Amino acid sequence: MVLVIVGTTGISGSFDSLVPAAYPYADVTLTGHGWGPGIGMGQWGAFGYAISGLTYQQIIAHFYGSTYSGTTTLGKLPADQATTNISVVISQNNGSDLIVTSNSAFSAAGVTIQAGQSVKLASSSSNKWNLYTGQSCNGPWSSTPVKTGLYNPEIVPSEQTTLGASNAETYALTICMSSGNMTVQGNVSATYNANGNPRTVNSLPLEEYVAGVVPNESPAYWGTLGIADAQGEPRGFQELEAQAVAARSYVMANLGAGINGNYADICDLYCQVYNGLANQTQLVIAAVQDTAAQVVYMPNGQIADTQYSSSTGGYTSPSTFKPVVDAGDSICIPQACNQHHTWQAQIPVTAIEQAYPSIGTLASITVTSRNGYGSLGGRVLDMTITGSTGTVVTTGSSFSSQFSGYGVQSNWFEIDGQASGGVSGYWLVGADGAVYPFGNAKYYGSLPGIRVKPPSPVVGVAATPDGGGYWLVGADGAVYPFGNAKYYGSLPGIRVKPPSPVVGVAATPDGGGYWLVGADGAVYPFGNAKYYGSPTKNIASPNKAISILPTTTSDGYLIIASSGQVFNYGDAPSLTSSTDTSPSTGLGIVSSAY
Repeated sequence: MVLVIVGTTGISGSFDSLVPAAYPYADVTLTGHGWGPGIGMGQWGAFGYAISGLTYQQIIAHFYGSTYSGTTTLGKLPADQATTNISVVISQNNGSDLIVTSNSAFSAAGVTIQAGQSVKLASSSSNKWNLYTGQSCNGPWSSTPVKTGLYNPEIVPSEQTTLGASNAETYALTICMSSGNMTVQGNVSATYNANGNPRTVNSLPLEEYVAGVVPNESPAYWGTLGIADAQGEPRGFQELEAQAVAARSYVMANLGAGINGNYADICDLYCQVYNGLANQTQLVIAAVQDTAAQVVYMPNGQIADTQYSSSTGGYTSPSTFKPVVDAGDSICIPQACNQHHTWQAQIPVTAIEQAYPSIGTLASITVTSRNGYGSLGGRVLDMTITGSTGTVVTTGSSFSSQFSGYGVQSNWFEIDGQASGGVSGYWLVGADGAVYPFGNAKYYGSLPGIRVKPPSPVVGVAATPDGGGYWLVGADGAVYPFGNAKYYGSLPGIRVKPPSPVVGVAATPDGGGYWLVGADGAVYPFGNAKYYGSPTKNIASPNKAISILPTTTSDGYLIIASSGQVFNYGDAPSLTSSTDTSPSTGLGIVSSAY
């Protein structure tokens, strides 16, 4: 610990090495909100709004209803766009031969394959393919190719089925893969990307594609939950319809955008999750059919790029669409409870040191800026990771991605036990209760601002753990909370007149309470702050107490006297004191983390 006692004419006290102390725990614990970037519609939030009675149109309007240049609208695609075929790269089969079978006869590059049999398109030289036939997904394969030197060969079912057709499974093609088979409508082809790597592409009509996305992005069973609406459908069905509109708009907005080079419109996993006929139910099909050809239009007439994520945490992120409160995100009913609304993650300190080796031994992680939307000050924009040999500046998005394997679900989090917002700044306070913020410290109010003249001079200020508020304290022990600071009591409130003026205030690490300290060393705890002792018998005039500093555990504190003496209580360490006889009068204390 580094301890500095500040006086009017200089600095006195004792100093340890200025090398940052090692992080005090084996893990860095984060508490956060949401799953994903939080841009646009939150799927859990949409479900929560649906259960509360909103229609899919109202849900879409809430999440995508306002842009920075105007208001978006829900409309129909023109006929030529409504009949568009979507080409999807099946990335689960990247780099592999294309093997296909079907419950009905089909053709591959003009070769007829009987029902139940299979075909393999094996990559060859010069971006060509060789065709083999077999008895099943596992072969055995014909000893020689049936056809060779094929460019972009296509596999076609004997009958193209439409959305919801009863014979869809019969005529569908099944792509055989080591990761699990995928049964799809439409055609399947083998191709190469620009780097000459084998790729598999499924081409099918727009609405059939949307039906392959909806139940793999939003659970199909959501459509069965909730009381019946005016149309007789469970309220949860409206979320499936909102998902259908969002999925349709997203793919149509990105056609030709080069998401997957020139050989496909979109991918099956990392763009939006497509899994063919898997998980489709009658409610899913109805949701797609009820919203057929409906997309979100921007004010300029372009189709909106309707990004979405699992859980916004309660507030969407700024993007093309203005951020909005997502009250539906906290949905928790017996059949479906959003566990992503609030989450906790523990990252081993060793993992952080391995990820950022230049820092040496981890000392601290500090959030330096947030986007300002929602609790904690919003999502983390920038943060600093400090160690014994260096410092790394990174973003909240990069950090959350780096440690997603440890349960970090989004860039909206706080670091438990540390101030993690509103840092890189400070407040100065005047005797009249005026507050002056500097750096990124924010102004939350002052006594002159609310036309209050304190009966006793204001002598101290303490910030809440996230920097979202502060307490002012008067010499009479009166406490004045601002921002998200909560009132836990004061000396006038309990009709106590301190025998010696109050000189300072310190908050507990979780913000659930505070200590006041008098010039005579008397300690007054409020909220969850606990009393561990005071130096009233050890401080004699003209010496006086000037400040109180709690430990990070909240189980102790240091009290500093104007002479430079330091008194420790609870789990606070015993530190060397100064008894400097210079005429300087101590005014305060600054400390590193324990």
